Amino acid sequence: MSLPTIRRPAALLVSASLREERERRKIGLRRLADKLSMSPARLSGLELGTHVPHASDVAHILGFLGISGSEYEKLIKLAKQVRDENLITHEDMQAFSQMWTYEQLSDRVVEWSPFYLPDQLRLRQHFDRDPGTGEEPPGSGELEPLERAVRQQAMLNGPRRYLFLIGEEAVRAASSEADSEEQVRHLRTVASLHHVSVRIVPTKAKGLNPPHAFTLYESRRTSMAVAFKNVHCTAYLTEKPLLDKYSGTAEALQRKALSKSATADALGGFPWDRVS
Repeated sequence: MSLPTIRRPAALLVSASLREERERRKIGLRRLADKLSMSPARLSGLELGTHVPHASDVAHILGFLGISGSEYEKLIKLAKQVRDENLITHEDMQAFSQMWTYEQLSDRVVEWSPFYLPDQLRLRQHFDRDPGTGEEPPGSGELEPLERAVRQQAMLNGPRRYLFLIGEEAVRAASSEADSEEQVRHLRTVASLHHVSVRIVPTKAKGLNPPHAFTLYESRRTSMAVAFKNVHCTAYLTEKPLLDKYSGTAEALQRKALSKSATADALGGFPWDRVS
C-alpha cells in the first residue's frame, strides 16, 4: 500500500531503520528478500518508505536480522505508529535518522532559528569548545561530529535548496564570540551559493511575535513535515492544518526579513548593536 503524499514520521523512521540494519550486517537486498520469501521490489519499497511497513513485516525482517531486546521492541512500537500524523522522539540517533530522511526527501528545507545560529551554518570550532563555558546553545552537543558534518556537506553540495531565517538576536549573540568575524565571513560564503538563502529577521520588530525554532521540509513547494527540537526531544508533525500554518509563518518571517533588506549578503555592514 502506497504512503500518503504527506510522509508520516514513524513510517519513514521504520523504513530507514530497516535499511540501516540490513546494510550494517552487509546483507544484499535481493539476498534478504529471498530469505524472507518476499519480492525484492516489496522489500525495497519497505526500506525506501514507498510502502507502509506493517508491524508483521517489520517483525519478520528484524527476526531474520537477529535484532532482539530493546531495539526490537522500539522498532515494533514505531511500526504500530506508522499511520500516526505526529511523532515525538527522545533518542539522539533516532532524531538524526528522522531528520536526515526528511532532508533527503525534500527539495527545500526552511529553518527558522530565532536565538542561535543553526548548526549547519556554524563554524566547526564552535562545537569543539569545552563544555561548561556557557558558549554552547542548548542541544549543540546532541549530534555526533560525523552526523553534523554529513548534513553540512549535503547543504554545501546541493541539490536541494535551503532557506535559513535567522533572528536578529542570533546574529547579535554570534557577534559576542571570539571568532565572530570568521563566522560572518562563513555566513556570507554560504549565502553566496545559488541554492542557499540566508535572511535575518528583526525579532523585535513591531507586530512580530516570533515562534519557537522549527524546520520545515518541502517537496515541490508542498510541506511534508515540520520539526521542533529542544533539549530532551524532537517532535515531527504532519497534520495538514499545522503544515499550512507553519508554511504561512515561514512566509511571514521571510517578508519581515526582506522588508528590512537584512540579508546575509550585507552582513559585513550589519549594525550589531542596533536596537529594534
